[in-house]
Amino acid sequence: NLIALSRETFRARDIKIADLVAPGAMGDPNSVFQLQNYIVGLSPEGLVLDENKDLDMGRSLTKVNYLDLLHDQKVRNNVQKGVASRPVDFVALRLPLESVKNSLSGEDHLTENPIWLFGGPDKQALILTDTGESGDRRYRYLPIAGLRGDVNGQVEFKLKDWEAGFPLKYFEDDEFAVPRASRAAWLSEWHTEIEWLRAVHKSAYSNAIIGLNEQLDRHPVFDPDDTGISPDDQLVRRFRQRQRHLTEADMLILANNHWNFDVRGFNPGGNHGSFFRVSTNSTFMIAGGANTGIPRGLAVEQPYDSLSFVPTVLRLMGKIDAENNPTPELAKRGFKRFPGRVITEITSTRR
Repeated sequence: NLIALSRETFRARDIKIADLVAPGAMGDPNSVFQLQNYIVGLSPEGLVLDENKDLDMGRSLTKVNYLDLLHDQKVRNNVQKGVASRPVDFVALRLPLESVKNSLSGEDHLTENPIWLFGGPDKQALILTDTGESGDRRYRYLPIAGLRGDVNGQVEFKLKDWEAGFPLKYFEDDEFAVPRASRAAWLSEWHTEIEWLRAVHKSAYSNAIIGLNEQLDRHPVFDPDDTGISPDDQLVRRFRQRQRHLTEADMLILANNHWNFDVRGFNPGGNHGSFFRVSTNSTFMIAGGANTGIPRGLAVEQPYDSLSFVPTVLRLMGKIDAENNPTPELAKRGFKRFPGRVITEITSTRR
């Protein structure tokens, strides 16, 4: 419909955007190269031809590096003590797995798209994900600098040693549950979700390393191994998955603490919460009678996330087994194995 528009018949007042662009559709995502060389208009020289009489794209167009542009935003009249002068904390993007393989030696076992955190030209990081031998998802946080994309979709970057100032600031956080002398070594290794959660849940950015991957990685709408369906159903599933991909944003912009991108609310770090501990920490309290078996005055010391709520309640009700599989009654209703860890401090004392 966009291509069918013509200058001769164009009438702006008669145009309905929804007839030209499907609601919610963002189009194909921009590559790293395109975001770092984003065309915003003609150059002051106008259209310029090269020596072969072809359009000189470099001289004819004005481009901006979106990552640098966002990072460099700064206020001059900051009068609040303890509030950073830069509104943007860092920018997070998903990188195609194929784009980083040439720059990551010995990491052929990666199973998901890396997440790139941009906190400035020299303060960047990659969140790498794979599946360990036990089947558990593992993460590695890799400090880097100078990541650049090329026209062919590949990226290059420099590996950096651990120091203060990288996105998420785990290395210098006093609440990071790893001794300072061991932090560089610990952060250079692979760790499971539980290991990361236990190490960082009291830090300023809480479980951001897990949450960012969940937020930005692609999750299939349907089970890709489900082959027992008709060709028509397979077509519909591909269409639904494509719809989902077309609503994905190119990047996620995280606000610095006490900054907000939405005047309608005042969540720290963004317009709908953030990965700061103050936004992600919540209280899970259970009260029961004498016949419930729930212990009195028990304080759970280990960290859990919100996925633990449903399986814990169902385990107390006797509706799931030790592997979180539903009882036949629930299975008949379409329930499958529940994700999340059961809070065993509660359920193990139940009689």
